[in-house]
Amino acid sequence: MEPTILRARGTLRAVKLARLEELARAAAEASDRARAEILPRFRRVAVERKQDGSPVTEADRAAERVIRATLREALPEASILGEEYGDEVGKEGALQWVVDPIDGTIAFSRGIPLFGTLLALLEDGEPILGLIDLPALGERTLAVRGGGCRRNGELVRASQERDLGRALISHGDLFCFERAGERAAFERMTREIAMLRGYTDAFGHAQVCAGAVDAMVDLDLHVWDMAPTRICVTEAGGKVFVTPPRNGKAGLVFGSPALVDQLVGFLSGRGAREGGS
Repeated sequence: MEPTILRARGTLRAVKLARLEELARAAAEASDRARAEILPRFRRVAVERKQDGSPVTEADRAAERVIRATLREALPEASILGEEYGDEVGKEGALQWVVDPIDGTIAFSRGIPLFGTLLALLEDGEPILGLIDLPALGERTLAVRGGGCRRNGELVRASQERDLGRALISHGDLFCFERAGERAAFERMTREIAMLRGYTDAFGHAQVCAGAVDAMVDLDLHVWDMAPTRICVTEAGGKVFVTPPRNGKAGLVFGSPALVDQLVGFLSGRGAREGGS
């Protein structure tokens, strides 16, 4: 049997594609189990507030518990970082799962079906596997490094639109632009982009991966919010820029390569870089 991990000079180098596809099946199983916890509670669960004021429900916690159990069994040497239960250190420090059991808890808590589950596997901080699951819509976007991006098993491609005047552009919440010091960028987008829509959270990210939305600007994100999108959009033939960290968070500009280049120019000038977190 071939080794799962290739090592060079004693350090982790790469997870093989065959092993990544096996881990992608484990990630899909984890999101299936999360769906089984989330959907019966949809529109039937009480909402609490965390210390930072953001909403949380028992569905978030139950989903993260089953996700962690499934991922731990599939790759016991990896660490796991989740939104609800923090960091669980593994034996192989270079490999880390990141988990957001319900991305879009505001939508979930209000009975709006545009929420999702986010999973990614990082190698030395770079995503090599990503999953965006939309339980209420029955749509799952999944990508592995070198294996393309698929929605419900079918290959999808990011938009290649070049004209911002024809493009459908999405954005995250205004308060996230404000936290990132980019309210002026939001206001410029509202003035200059004819088809600007707030398809936010996991739903908006998934639509960009499939080319339905041409590009998106989403700021003030945690690593678990960003990592699945970074690998999925890249494998779908799109481009991703990551803004410089601010207060432990960063932002993404992603989608059609030509439009990403234009939209990065809307930001304040602190700069952005392609790829890394």
